[in-house]
Amino acid sequence: MVAMSGPRDVAECLHKLIPPTNQWTPVDTALHAPKTFFRDYKKAQDYMFPALRHTFKHHYDNNFLYHRVCEVNGVTPDEIASKKDVQKIPLLPDAFFKDYPDGKGFLNWLKTIFSGSLPKPMFKTENPSHDEIIEEFNKKGTSIMFTSGTSGRFSFIPRDTRSWNRVKYSAMKSVIELMDYNPTDEVILLIPDPRQTNLTIASLFGIAYDLYDPVNVHVALDMKITTQFLRMQRDETIGLSEKLKAKALSTISPLVQRNSDIKVIHLLEQIEKTGKRVNLAGPPFWLDRILDRMKKEGKSVRLPTSQILTGGGWKAEENKRLPEDSFREKITEFLGIPQERYHDVYAMSECSSVFLSCEGHYKHIPPVVVPLVLDEDLNQLEYEQVGRFAFLDPLPDSYPGFIITGDRVKILEHCPKCQREGPVLDVEVTRMPGFEGRGCAAVMAELMKQDGEEHTSFPVG
Repeated sequence: MVAMSGPRDVAECLHKLIPPTNQWTPVDTALHAPKTFFRDYKKAQDYMFPALRHTFKHHYDNNFLYHRVCEVNGVTPDEIASKKDVQKIPLLPDAFFKDYPDGKGFLNWLKTIFSGSLPKPMFKTENPSHDEIIEEFNKKGTSIMFTSGTSGRFSFIPRDTRSWNRVKYSAMKSVIELMDYNPTDEVILLIPDPRQTNLTIASLFGIAYDLYDPVNVHVALDMKITTQFLRMQRDETIGLSEKLKAKALSTISPLVQRNSDIKVIHLLEQIEKTGKRVNLAGPPFWLDRILDRMKKEGKSVRLPTSQILTGGGWKAEENKRLPEDSFREKITEFLGIPQERYHDVYAMSECSSVFLSCEGHYKHIPPVVVPLVLDEDLNQLEYEQVGRFAFLDPLPDSYPGFIITGDRVKILEHCPKCQREGPVLDVEVTRMPGFEGRGCAAVMAELMKQDGEEHTSFPVG
């Protein structure tokens, strides 16, 4: 990304992500036609059925795996004829995106889950690593984004340029409408440099470079983060070379972490002196570690007009998780930021929209995704009921965004704290046991038997 200095113009920032209107599909209309997300929610939702019907047909016609899953479930595009029919759209389990083979089979797996024709980069070896594959696809305009893999497996999500631009546009709209947005703010990102990694959380927080002057964006960790780095950090090594690197990493990492945290605290102190506003953004465990260091060193700052944005969860630090209200109090104690200026985001690697909380701490669901709460038999529940979260996301062209998750949620029809329109997630989101989509495992096993083959036509039932 080329860093350009100067004040950001909101309309210009958003406009550069919008394709020419003569190239719009119903999906682009649903995303770009509404002037706001949360002021006329019902009008914005009117665009959603044509978008879902269009994107379902796109993936049915262009995605080998999803075509077979639809056959198993007995669903064709012709059956999605009205709004009530969208409940027939087959859902994929989120765990599917981490159910890939290692070695040579990984590239074939990517071909299988990708909708359309995947670029064909050249590799130096017959068995390229995940990072070599990611790097070569980046050069071809397709980002293979990955999660931190704290559960033991990475999730890999392929996004072409158009799909990624839609992610950025949707996220930027939520930030502008739900936070106290000022393009002249300072920003501190408690993440690895998003320009040097395909790590999903870093890429999402990296939209700061589009929303704010890049000169004012400070990254806590100037380091390239790869899947190999994260594996070695978890002591999951392959071969002697990685074992030696992992041993060195275990020695160096605490020092790098300490220096990074000290740098952030120094930045906060400098910003306090200037009286500027800062947006401090990153995962809660990272921010909590900085607050603990400030407490240990007897330090605090007063930043009453600044904001906090957390996202990504507590990951490997789950045992240190604080209830959100206690965490907000801790932030106010050491940073002097009022609780109403704390925001948290619910974001999934598989979903093209983020659910950002308002000043009342309820997470607002953008009108470009259809949220579902399901019971144990996968029947749809009503508002205020607790169940498994699923969603219909029409924005990605590169993979089917019809996903059932392992998250336990409650959706409210209206926000109890603010006047913005549309449903919200309740404050706390917890995990549930995994789920396997109907026919998914069998279909994937069948297709992966064709490891290394080129798909030239759709399989017929």
